[in-house]
Amino acid sequence: FIRIAMSRRYFSIIALIVLSMTWYSITPILAQGEEYKTTYTINIIEDGSATWIIKDRIGLTTQSGEEAFKEYVSALESNQSELEYLSNKIHAIVSEAEAATGRDMGARNFNLSFDVKDLPTGRYGVITYQFKWIGFAMTEDRRITAGDAFAGGLYLSKDDALIITYPSGYKVAAVSPEPDIVRANELIWYGLRDFSPGEPGVVLRSTFPVIWVVVSVIGAGALIIAGGITYKKKQEKKSIEEEILKTDEDKILEILKDAGGVLYQSDIIAKTGFSKSKTSALLRSLKENGRIEKVMKGRKNLIRLK
Repeated sequence: FIRIAMSRRYFSIIALIVLSMTWYSITPILAQGEEYKTTYTINIIEDGSATWIIKDRIGLTTQSGEEAFKEYVSALESNQSELEYLSNKIHAIVSEAEAATGRDMGARNFNLSFDVKDLPTGRYGVITYQFKWIGFAMTEDRRITAGDAFAGGLYLSKDDALIITYPSGYKVAAVSPEPDIVRANELIWYGLRDFSPGEPGVVLRSTFPVIWVVVSVIGAGALIIAGGITYKKKQEKKSIEEEILKTDEDKILEILKDAGGVLYQSDIIAKTGFSKSKTSALLRSLKENGRIEKVMKGRKNLIRLK
């Protein structure tokens, strides 16, 4: 409650999320006198959607605080009502942003998890809430523009942090306000900070030149054609190799299949070019292996596939 009261824009997007997590998640631990901080990570995806990861990190400096955290986690693991509550809150927030921007949006892949971690600065209980925001950013002309979803502004309390990451192959064309830290594909702002409506705003531009897109398409087409030719040659080579490696018995079986499964022995001799003795030996082997049967028709042998 104290955390939310500090924000001038009580109903801003982040304030609502913090309200959801703080009121239901942190109150039992705060009662033990522990301090906490929140990190918001927004991973922008090339299609304009974004994965949100909200982490509340509670310092477990006392035994009673750690016990309270573990009891709370144990209770939630047997009851998914809080995840449902938070998910409903996010759906409402996304719907408001959709109405404000006029862009189709949605929320999915909700997850709530808990952990206890030993870090260089101490021992912490970590509550992580994650979801995917469809349509969070606008994509147009090889650009990604994010920020209009923050129609009511955004507030960071002291020691909180907001991290926006963006996909490789893009560079920052414009950003407002200036981040506190800029890393590879990562922008970071620290609290205490009160963002204006539409902030932070980020415009990302693809670093892949248009000419290379055309060249890539042409190159891909050439590779497909070349691949097709290579594949055809390989298939032809394979057919030749198979023909060479094909056994004499296989040749007889193939001739029988082509003839509908039945041929006189004299016809097989004529089609294969084998001698009478060789043909007789091959047919005897095929018969012993159960591949054919031999039937006397007058003075001729009729060979049938089994």
